[in-house]
Amino acid sequence: MQTKEMILQKYFGYSEFRSGQSELIEQILNGRPVVAVMPTGAGKSLCYQLPALMLEGLTLVVSPLISLMKDQVRSLAEHGVEAAYLSSGMSKQEYGAAVYAARNNKCKLLYVSPERLQNEQFKAFASELQIALVVVDEAHCVVRWGESFRPAYLAIKPFLDGLPKAPVVAAFTATATPVVRREISKCLGLEQPLELVTGFDRSNLTFIVEKPMVKRRFLRSWLPEQNGCGIIYCATQKQTEEVCNDLNAWGYPAGRYHAGLTMEERQRNQNAFIKNELQVMVATNAFGMGIDKPDVRFVLHYTLPLDVEGYYQEAGRAGRDGLPAKCVLLFERRDIMQQRQLLEYSCEQRECSAEDKKLWLTNAYQRLRDIESYCFTRGCLRKYLLTYFGQETNDRCGNCSNCSGSN
Repeated sequence: MQTKEMILQKYFGYSEFRSGQSELIEQILNGRPVVAVMPTGAGKSLCYQLPALMLEGLTLVVSPLISLMKDQVRSLAEHGVEAAYLSSGMSKQEYGAAVYAARNNKCKLLYVSPERLQNEQFKAFASELQIALVVVDEAHCVVRWGESFRPAYLAIKPFLDGLPKAPVVAAFTATATPVVRREISKCLGLEQPLELVTGFDRSNLTFIVEKPMVKRRFLRSWLPEQNGCGIIYCATQKQTEEVCNDLNAWGYPAGRYHAGLTMEERQRNQNAFIKNELQVMVATNAFGMGIDKPDVRFVLHYTLPLDVEGYYQEAGRAGRDGLPAKCVLLFERRDIMQQRQLLEYSCEQRECSAEDKKLWLTNAYQRLRDIESYCFTRGCLRKYLLTYFGQETNDRCGNCSNCSGSN
């Protein structure tokens, strides 16, 4: 029988595991449920793809994005691993081929959306399969009060309960506080899971908070000093358009990405950015999840984000190649009022009880205060972020804008 080290070398081309990977894989192979918090670039996917090759039966991966599923299946195929995905956009022939592969042990991993688990036809199909492992990616989406809450994630536990034999369950996320980790375990029905946090620190990232009098003027003077490509996050579609138009007028090849564009235009701009045909992508938070571009040299938040979790996840899209990168947040007082209005509107749109809406909004206001506090702390910015996620550190980083005295 091949060891996990042999499979690591054979299929993934690595000679050794990264921090936390070996322990996590061992626990999954031993049948223990896990909740893993692994920052972007820590090798999260390998932690379930490798066990999938060693377990008898199928690994079902619940993933929030079709683009992410496609990328994973394509990447696995390049490594000689058979995998498939199911999505509503597939032709009847494509869907049939994926179902056939899963039913006849022709693939080791099957990727589906959380909404798929609510489909009665799929549930009947799944009950025929020998499912050894269920992986929940972006598991923080299960948390009711979270900004990323996706109701379909609540269908995961009933789906698991309906399977003829209980599989191992592994939940993964890039950012989760201790409270969120406990809520993930509760919502998925995990008993005594291994909670593994590989560490949130990304030492190659420099965190900077700026409070300019005029953001537009700051951006125009700051951008010429930057090398390489970057992402600028904006709060609204209107702001995204305005900033993108400014950059193009100033001579920067910039594209935009938000939900108001057609899918074709979003895909075209995303591809152009990945191929370095665009230097800057100006976007709402709709952009970024599942984007494979390691050489982003800066991420700038033009407006105060809604919470620390979202900020750290978006900022973490910089410097995935391990080289130095900047994470800049621009703050002005009116950002708070604008974001409170967005939260109140978002709350009204939620399909839930008045009590759930009140709970969601109360928690949302608190998370907004937490990111506001980040902007005003006089201490180390990196330490503030790490402490927020439950990683204690006594050290000042020495290179954030507070430690270096650049503010």
